[in-house]
Amino acid sequence: METQTYKYPRQKINGIWLIIAGIAMFLLLIKYNGYPNVWPFIIVYILGMIWQLNPKTRKKLAISSGTPEQNKWSNFSIILLSILVFLVFNLFSDDYRICWLLILLAVGVHFLTFIPVHGKLMLFLSISLIINAFIGLNITNTSLDVFFVIDGLIKILFGCIFIKLSPINF
Repeated sequence: METQTYKYPRQKINGIWLIIAGIAMFLLLIKYNGYPNVWPFIIVYILGMIWQLNPKTRKKLAISSGTPEQNKWSNFSIILLSILVFLVFNLFSDDYRICWLLILLAVGVHFLTFIPVHGKLMLFLSISLIINAFIGLNITNTSLDVFFVIDGLIKILFGCIFIKLSPINF
């Protein structure tokens, strides 16, 4: 019997992670003193990261581990996002709207470096998120909440697509 190898072995985990990240975006609609309350978002985001990086999760929901090259791209992507978010906070923290939209832009950009890890579909996810962030940066009379919701819906949609494409069943 021939064993099939998969170029992108962690699509199901990626899909579930995108759904968790999308749900976390909706938590930014919770306000504290008129601003997005980041704590519910941060808690769900961190729990999602812990879940997706857990060896048990990876054993159950991945076809195999990623290649060394894919692991390098994953690590690079996380480092890139950290650097971009650090720069945004340090350069634009005086305007929370611009700060949040630039963070959404940074997330979209960092997904580009996940293309070798999860496939070309990441390009379309990235482009969708980048367009949403750019529209938010250019249309200043629309509530930031609208762009949080769109960002969350895009992530949930692509998460469902990744789950559907994955060869693993629950």
